[in-house]
Amino acid sequence: MEKSNKEIFNECCLQIAAACEPFGYKYYKSKKKMMKQVGCFTAEVHFASSTYNIQGSYLEFNTSCKMINTATGKVYWNLPLYQLREGKGKVWNLAKERFRERELTEIIKILQEKFFPLAESYGTNIEGVIQNVVDSGWFIGHKTDIYLLEVLDLVADFGTQEQVTECVHHYIRHLPKDVQQRFKFDYRLYQSSGQTASTINNRKLIPFMVERGIHYP
Repeated sequence: MEKSNKEIFNECCLQIAAACEPFGYKYYKSKKKMMKQVGCFTAEVHFASSTYNIQGSYLEFNTSCKMINTATGKVYWNLPLYQLREGKGKVWNLAKERFRERELTEIIKILQEKFFPLAESYGTNIEGVIQNVVDSGWFIGHKTDIYLLEVLDLVADFGTQEQVTECVHHYIRHLPKDVQQRFKFDYRLYQSSGQTASTINNRKLIPFMVERGIHYP
């Protein structure tokens, strides 16, 4: 009898978890996630699928990775595993048995060789992680500066005031010229009247700057 997508999905979760257990990750079967304490952070890997699966031909397998402040529960970033996958699609299809082992092997390899070392750096070298954000706008090399807003709380909580300022200024200077002008206008308007900015990004960053005394570069 052919296994259901749910059965296959659960078996694949267990297989990945077994391969990751030697790295210190504990699997919580009911929540479909693995977790490990790394310094003052919790590294989390969550498995999910799709409501659009088709029995026998399509079984979407998604994996997301988080770094969480263990004390406060604050999520500093939530990274889909495919973003660490080079030159391929966004999801893995585990429906076909003849391709399943190959797909699972790739998922396990990316976790073990890319995400786990990244997570460990938070416990052993958070200063280096923060400096990379300051220098590049993100914590892994292939992102662009726009992603800074997703990890700004990390810099604020674990970096210095100088690093926070440098990070924000780096972000603003790399915006397109017309976007910079809009940002400058919104920044001055918020300072003078407290009026909310016109874009989502500006609505987050401008109050952050004003509260911390960060001037426009």
